Amino acid sequence: MEIKIMSQQEAQNWSYDQWMGVALLISILGTHSKIPTFYKNPRIIEKISLTFDDIQTVQENHTLLSEEHCLQIRDFVLEHAEEVECIVIHCYTGVSRAAAIAFAICHLLNLDDTWIWVSERYYPNKYCVHKLNRVLNLGLTEQDIQSRYQYKEKKHQLS
Repeated sequence: MEIKIMSQQEAQNWSYDQWMGVALLISILGTHSKIPTFYKNPRIIEKISLTFDDIQTVQENHTLLSEEHCLQIRDFVLEHAEEVECIVIHCYTGVSRAAAIAFAICHLLNLDDTWIWVSERYYPNKYCVHKLNRVLNLGLTEQDIQSRYQYKEKKHQLS
């Protein structure tokens, strides 16, 4: 199983790829975002769209990741995981919310999440990581999560 994190534009371009494996698409939109247009590629067997913002605390006119969102992601992935070769997750920039969802999917499917934390491109939204871990019972301790962020921050300081 391959997990890919993309920006909205990258995901829209990817949807035209006729050579992709059978895939799922998780589309993360902001509260005030336009709905992106994806090519109706038959290799993308299912798509889910969720609306929440890249925030850490309650803010007026913005939406936090909810327990319902977490359960929708879990159910969607587990329902289709055996049918697909790839799961693509996108948010607007492909850095924070999509990376947090990829982290959770790795744990749901017993895959290694190291690639997310060693990449300079991704910085998973902390609120989302903690919420997904708690709601989906991913089994990580606070120290497990903190060590991932400490590694990322230390690596960033060295570069």
